[in-house]
Amino acid sequence: MTRKTDKPIKIGLLASEMCTHGGIQAFMFRLADVLGELVSNGDAKHGYCISLNDNTEALSKHPNMHPMLKLWGGNRSKAALITHTIFALPTIDVLLVGHLGLAPLANALKVLGRIQSYYVILHGIEAWQRVSFLERKALQAATGIIATTRFTATECSRHNHIDADHFHIIPLCTDERSVNPSPNFRLNGRFKLLCVARQDASERYKGFEQIFHALALLKPTYPDIHLNLIGQGNDQPRLKDVVVELGISQQVTFWGALSNEDLAAAYATCDVFTMPSKKEGFGIVFLEAMRWGKPCIGGNHGGTPDVIEHGQSGFLVGDEDISALAEYIQTLADDGALCIKMGKYGQQMVSNKFSKQVFQSAYKSIILK
Repeated sequence: MTRKTDKPIKIGLLASEMCTHGGIQAFMFRLADVLGELVSNGDAKHGYCISLNDNTEALSKHPNMHPMLKLWGGNRSKAALITHTIFALPTIDVLLVGHLGLAPLANALKVLGRIQSYYVILHGIEAWQRVSFLERKALQAATGIIATTRFTATECSRHNHIDADHFHIIPLCTDERSVNPSPNFRLNGRFKLLCVARQDASERYKGFEQIFHALALLKPTYPDIHLNLIGQGNDQPRLKDVVVELGISQQVTFWGALSNEDLAAAYATCDVFTMPSKKEGFGIVFLEAMRWGKPCIGGNHGGTPDVIEHGQSGFLVGDEDISALAEYIQTLADDGALCIKMGKYGQQMVSNKFSKQVFQSAYKSIILK
């Protein structure tokens, strides 16, 4: 696919942060791959990756960064970012704006003639409300708005009075880079539940405590079900106290942050992935679990229903419905064949709907139209 003018263009990605751990950060590298491939195959003349919070050296050394992109990092300086994009960055034909908070800058750059068009990418919760005046104006002035789920597009449209035709729905994709699971890493428990998420006080909606309470409910008859919680954050000490109070210390392991090899081993050896979040914009961790052939239990809220097909690739559970969560965990613990069936269905979903090829094709069609 080539642009209508058949003239190689200059393209860019404006990100808030890339070099730390997290779903949004991983998403940005998938976008960087799209831009890098367009430069590699000649559809784009130059590709630029600009990040507010990272520094240029960290971007250049990151193993997932596409080698064809020109890089610049603001090192957490908004003033430096504004100065660079206005005075140092060449004129960009198409700019992907990786976070709503950066949209006003993109709008200003368009007014100044520094970019020709821009698309704002919405992740989830930040757009499920009436946004600030400057952000709303930037969304309205954008060439288009890209949401990872229909729920996010609908909520943003409704709260901010933006026409639904202004939105494009492009789901996330899995990271298809091959990582060999560590042969020495083992999750705990006979029946292994896995949850991978930051444990910050600002993200208590992830559903950790719902899983704890479900385990406490199941403990008398299913003491061998074990939750393996991977990630770190400032709310972890409190969560550990909750586990002690519920009397399930022997059924929960807080692993902290893991290497890529150990994390791959965790996905490969778990029985079920569960994160009953009530405010998830998408939940890329579900795709990672599905890629490894694991059934998923997620919240029946936000963007998660766009990712998990209830009764097919896993189960969706309502907010605070502890009994239903416990029932779904019990059902999977009792039926190994069902776990395998759901896991295979999820793998097929990843291949058909959430693959790198599908993701890149969708973005390329927008950039090159």
